[in-house]
Amino acid sequence: MGKIGIIAVIAVVAVVVLAMVFLLPGGDTEATTMTFNGMDYTWEELETEFGTENVDGNTGVPLGDIIEASNFGDLPSDDQNKTLFRVMADDGWQKNVSWIDLQSGILIEEDRMTFFPDLPSAYKVSNLVSIEDIPLGPLAIIKADSSWGSSAEVTWDELFDELDEITIQGDSGVALVDVLEYAGFTDLENATFIIEGVDGYSKSVNWTSIQTGLLIEVNHMSSFPDLTGQYKIRNIIRITVE
Repeated sequence: MGKIGIIAVIAVVAVVVLAMVFLLPGGDTEATTMTFNGMDYTWEELETEFGTENVDGNTGVPLGDIIEASNFGDLPSDDQNKTLFRVMADDGWQKNVSWIDLQSGILIEEDRMTFFPDLPSAYKVSNLVSIEDIPLGPLAIIKADSSWGSSAEVTWDELFDELDEITIQGDSGVALVDVLEYAGFTDLENATFIIEGVDGYSKSVNWTSIQTGLLIEVNHMSSFPDLTGQYKIRNIIRITVE
């Protein structure tokens, strides 16, 4: 075989080796980077810096520790407890969670998936790309222990554009029964409703109270004329139907 032939064989072998490196499982040497409130980490960097913990049988890096390592950790606790975070997947799928949620949540290495022990499985966001703090966002109405397909998100602007406002005992807003119907929830006579603010404060109400309850646009607040002021929950981010 002449020199040209030998060179050609070497070139072919080199191409094959490179193809195997980049195409076979584990061949991509570029680690995926995720962004947490402006800070970039690979999984290996997260595991090295923050370690892992076990939550309800799942092992992962504690999300609260990651976020607290950013400039978020310098905020007063009152401001922290009012902060909302957007959890974003690489396909654009996203969920909004509170600081309270993040403190109990972990990031699992497999599928780069989030896990929040106190939230439904819809909040298991796979192929995570970022978690960033955001202004108070949409209202999530979720069905406990179900997929996101049987839940909904609506913005406050949308609710007050689409639904008629009413006044009950001096408070003006949209009726909670109308909100639930607008979100696609029916047959709720035997349900219990947990209304939760961004700071983690929540109250459970029954269907009887829901029928006279309001959502008020100012302060994104609930109002129940037959219940005490403790049920005026501000900055609502979730209503869970059980």
